[in-house]
Amino acid sequence: MRTVTPQKLDDRVFSLACNLFGYGTTQEKKDTEATIAIQNAISLQSDKRIIAIYPAIIEEAFATTMDNYRKYIASYNFKTQAENELIQKHNASVAEFCRENPLTEVQREFRKVFLSSKKSLKPRAYNEQVDVFCESYGLIVEKKKIQSVKYATEIVFQNLLHLYNCQLMKCNEKFIKAGITAKRPVQEFKINSFLVTQLKRKEINSIDICSKTVRNHRQRLEEAGVFVEYHFAGQNKPVEVHINPEILVVLDMKTSKLKNAENKQLKCEYWNLLPDNNENTGTILNEYQKNENVENISQSKRSSGQALTPSYLFFSTGTHASNAESSNQGAGAKTAKVQNTLSEKLQELIIHPQELAVNLASGEYYNYKPIDIRYLYKEAFSGTLTNDEFRELAIQDFFKSISKIYRFSTPFAGSWKKAITLYYQNKWIAFTGNSFNKSVLVDEIQQMRWRIEWARKWFAKHQFPPLFPFDYFDMTRKTSKEVGFEYTKIKWNEHLQAVAKYDALKKKQECNAVRRKETINHAKKCETALNRFFKNKVTYTQLYDYVEKNLPKEYIEKLPDLILKKSLQDNEKTIAITGNEVVKYSLFEF
Repeated sequence: MRTVTPQKLDDRVFSLACNLFGYGTTQEKKDTEATIAIQNAISLQSDKRIIAIYPAIIEEAFATTMDNYRKYIASYNFKTQAENELIQKHNASVAEFCRENPLTEVQREFRKVFLSSKKSLKPRAYNEQVDVFCESYGLIVEKKKIQSVKYATEIVFQNLLHLYNCQLMKCNEKFIKAGITAKRPVQEFKINSFLVTQLKRKEINSIDICSKTVRNHRQRLEEAGVFVEYHFAGQNKPVEVHINPEILVVLDMKTSKLKNAENKQLKCEYWNLLPDNNENTGTILNEYQKNENVENISQSKRSSGQALTPSYLFFSTGTHASNAESSNQGAGAKTAKVQNTLSEKLQELIIHPQELAVNLASGEYYNYKPIDIRYLYKEAFSGTLTNDEFRELAIQDFFKSISKIYRFSTPFAGSWKKAITLYYQNKWIAFTGNSFNKSVLVDEIQQMRWRIEWARKWFAKHQFPPLFPFDYFDMTRKTSKEVGFEYTKIKWNEHLQAVAKYDALKKKQECNAVRRKETINHAKKCETALNRFFKNKVTYTQLYDYVEKNLPKEYIEKLPDLILKKSLQDNEKTIAITGNEVVKYSLFEF
């Protein structure tokens, strides 16, 4: 007898499944089959949506979501099995009916039209149309079998969750930067099948499937009710869906609490809330209550009034202290140490272009030290500055760094302002008019710093005064005779070619060194084997087999000559020591 695990199912579905597996009376089975209604599609109501401030699917939230998914799919497959039993019985009835009652010409034509017009419908929708059709024209059309969710779909769903978490984190960065702490529904999931195929773990594809396979798994999850509220906006845009709230669990990084469908029945008043600009969204150190004249303080007094923002969203470079108001109860003054984020510190370095031009003309940056490239890389990949802000920071850092070539010149602020405006309008802008991505721009900064140093050395060597900034940074001056900064790009390309040539030469030298070491090693092995042979420790056959299996092919070809040479050398040594003639053996005696 088969044991059925209790699950959250429709009572009628459970009763029918038990009957199909051998339980219940025949009459109960017939009554249940006549009234069964299986619900598979789930509509995501607005009051069921997950509400959070900074939602993320990480750690425990990811694990809980996958557990909910497995439970849900197990229940769905159980229902599908029961439904397929009914479909199989219907199809058997259709076959029996057609066998006993030959179809008329009208029935054949209607059946042909129905199959042609309804073949694109999904199985359940198609089966509903079959029921309507059969009521009017008889049991002449079979139903489609409902596919269950296979184990491979779980792997695809895990990768889809990873992409969904990336979308949530990107949205969180935008809200954190704006200082918005209002509660909001979890955004929809935009599924791009191609991105799923490109996911990699340690330079290896996470799942080796094509986009078509991903779409098939996505459609299967839609049929099962894992994905709801499907929205198609065109073939050039990703499909938008919501994950069933009975499955999805998110971690609110603002409150460090898990959110699911059971604990977020909130009113939709969050859109009217304004961002809290007084709240610091950077990483905040835990505060300890310290009383005067008390040495041992319990950790239970640690303040938990301020929520923590995950440390992996920001990189902190320094701290500043702010004094809080003193308590009237004599507990002593409390000091809160707040760390400025790296993005905030970099943003403070950006000044007005006119102020920058005046400072450049007055020579304030002759000893300027550029921003550490490691900080720029951190900001490019994990910071919150926009692409436009990062581009402006890079342009200003460039002009501050190159101002040292004008140490012995006196350009006016107006010329500097024109050059700065020229770069603002043309430098590091894509053909769409948008600024370069930060990850691309940080590599351009490396190039510009090399070119600045080359220009500085050239002017120092030739003792030639540079043109005024607006002329020197003119992007049309690309030849050596025009003495413009753009000419340094040619030198940069030559530098790259030299580096590539050096790398090739270095690789060749390394390969030669490996071959030399192998040659020396083989020669030592051969010499050792010959010494063992002349000391009668191995036979010639054993020597031959050793050389054939362990040394390159040329050694086996030269083995007779090596033995003869070794024999002559030993004879010469013997003659030199004893002064007597020694019989020289021929090769055949070995």
